[in-house]
Amino acid sequence: MYSVGELRKRTNISVRTLHYYDELGLLKPSRVTETGYRYYSKEDVLKLQQITALKKLGFPLSRIKDILNAEDALPAEIRWKKAIRGQIGTIREEMERLRRLERLLFHTLYSIEITGDFRTDDIFSFIQAMQPEKEPSNDESREQFFNEHFTPEEIEVIDGLPTFDTDDPKADEWVKLLRDIRDHMHEPPQSPVAQRLAKRVMDCAEAFFGGNTEVMEKYWELIRPSPGDAPVVYGLDYKLMAYIDQIVEWYEKERGKERDEQDDRRRS
Repeated sequence: MYSVGELRKRTNISVRTLHYYDELGLLKPSRVTETGYRYYSKEDVLKLQQITALKKLGFPLSRIKDILNAEDALPAEIRWKKAIRGQIGTIREEMERLRRLERLLFHTLYSIEITGDFRTDDIFSFIQAMQPEKEPSNDESREQFFNEHFTPEEIEVIDGLPTFDTDDPKADEWVKLLRDIRDHMHEPPQSPVAQRLAKRVMDCAEAFFGGNTEVMEKYWELIRPSPGDAPVVYGLDYKLMAYIDQIVEWYEKERGKERDEQDDRRRS
């Protein structure tokens, strides 16, 4: 048995809180002496652990009391295992909710880094994620998009693309490049600045797609939004993609000229 003082020392839960739980009928000591000293059993300690865990997960005390009361009729061992399994399940749900929030925060962060501003759509998505999930997650939507448009072999290639919902070094590189392109869209496609950007685009494409130009071109066309539509992929709106097409087309044309000149020199 544990006295109130011992329980306080072992759990860092104040005597006042323990008394409050007693008043609510949430956690009553197994023994109270004639002089008023409270003593808690091993069962009481487990119940206190449940209360603490559920409270930390956001459950109101009234709901916690209902949960505990429903379990009181069960045999001790079953009650202990049921309580712990229930907490594990609740913690896993909370972990998944926090992972969703983390992904949304990364989306918002990358959006700001690309455009220098934030989108209200991102904030709305974050607020919605704080509520019970009712719609497919971004991961499910992404997987569905891939399965609808790509073969299993092609999916293996595009699985190497950067993701904007994790701390992905490839995403950092791509985001910085998109920001640089956006900042220089006033440059003519043939300008040295634009051509340096085009080379960076092609270097990234080579790395992301492993040199598979067929999958790269298919993916690029599938994610191209119509004028006025929202981007299909973060940061790649219609105007930016059109500008990237222009600078890359010029870059490829110049590289083609260089290759032709080299071939002519070799033949001569």
